[in-house]
Amino acid sequence: MGATHSTPFTSIASCESSNDGGGPSYEPDSNVPSAAASSVPPAPMPVLARPETFEEKLYRKFKAEPLIPIGCLTTAYFLGSGIKSFYNRDPVKSQSMMRLRVGSQFATLMIFIGYAGINAFTLDFAPGMAVPSEQGYGGKSGDDKEE
Repeated sequence: MGATHSTPFTSIASCESSNDGGGPSYEPDSNVPSAAASSVPPAPMPVLARPETFEEKLYRKFKAEPLIPIGCLTTAYFLGSGIKSFYNRDPVKSQSMMRLRVGSQFATLMIFIGYAGINAFTLDFAPGMAVPSEQGYGGKSGDDKEE
């Protein structure tokens, strides 16, 4: 025995339906206007920008945040110098270079966090919420209302 399932859009009968395909049939609702019948022209295709190359992105990032690449280069210098001192069997210089490398990494990380904080900082009280002066209060207290 077949069961009939009803949805708000169509009525679908199971295997006992009389359509030729054996499966449920779908007939579009006649009350919904089709896209071809409307007089609104289709939206224009968006203009796609040219993808940014690696060199362009590198230049843009270096220009926006110049202290980060300087910190990375400083860290790489201290690392290379420490490894060279270790290879030359100078443990005192190697140890000091590795300590400077850790300090340089910390400074670079703090600079990175600082740039992220500056870019995210806003003077709004709460983004998306209305300022009290925009709500009609005008910065006045509730005691001296004008009428």
